[in-house]
Amino acid sequence: MKQFKWGIIGLGNIAHEFAQNMIQLHPLYAVASRNPETAADFRAKYDARVSYGSYEELLDDPAVDIVYIATVNNQHYQWILSCLEHGKHVLCEKAIWSNYEEMKKARDIAREKGLLLSEAMTIFHMPIYKKIHKLIAEGKLGKIKFVEAELGSLKEDSPSNRFFNPDLGGGAMMDIGTYGLSFVTSFLSGDITNMTHLMSPYPTGVDEMWGIHLQTSNQEIGCVNLTFRAKLPKRGIIAGEKAYCSIMNYVRAQKATLVYPDGSEETLEAGESAKALQYEILDIEQALVSGDYSAACLDNTMKVVKLIDRLLGSSAP
Repeated sequence: MKQFKWGIIGLGNIAHEFAQNMIQLHPLYAVASRNPETAADFRAKYDARVSYGSYEELLDDPAVDIVYIATVNNQHYQWILSCLEHGKHVLCEKAIWSNYEEMKKARDIAREKGLLLSEAMTIFHMPIYKKIHKLIAEGKLGKIKFVEAELGSLKEDSPSNRFFNPDLGGGAMMDIGTYGLSFVTSFLSGDITNMTHLMSPYPTGVDEMWGIHLQTSNQEIGCVNLTFRAKLPKRGIIAGEKAYCSIMNYVRAQKATLVYPDGSEETLEAGESAKALQYEILDIEQALVSGDYSAACLDNTMKVVKLIDRLLGSSAP
């Protein structure tokens, strides 16, 4: 398979994890930070080919094929557009964005230019989910009736914490909510016809806790529970008329349990949680080779963005 030249902009914690996984597959080409010393240190640590002291310089490099955007949330959109305008494929860290109309613009630009645009959502790429989707298609769970996802992340109770800072795109929805919604919507069928929710804010005004219910045209129910100031299990459940499937650590799952009405159980295993970002990279690169960008899962991402937009009080229809 062709070796793609990746560039990374924004060199925080998630960028380090991404680079660590990429070099298990092939060399990293370019990295960029607004601080040239930070970029040079990152390049040396991961043996990248080049480093740049600005994002613009990286985008001007004609050798860069695809850019991984790892900036803070509120900078994602501007760099998505800039990457696309420079003819670069894009993998953007979650949450990709919260404005549906703006994301439609980005999607349309990507399509017009024949570029891949994708959110770095591990749920779409873990092998265990490919196995579960196959079992559902084969009728093993029967007609799906209910899908649930929970995630509670106990963040430091401080207004200066970036997770609670509105100027840095803080709030539970844009950090962990996108996981729950991505999980639930990927297993629901039909159109979402009804949505109700409760939200509790943090003192800074950002969203801290959610209870969300969705209903589809196929009479399925989806449920997402989130909190930033209490732990919840990372648990997903897909319930059908013949069995339910329980997935712990659903964000990067490698194991699931099928439970049948008589109480008997069956364990499913596929992939390794530690390789979550490698599966993501491999799926994206395979999509680029084949020209079939469905593995980028942008359609599902757009569903989630539309829901987030509505939940956060924006103007999506």
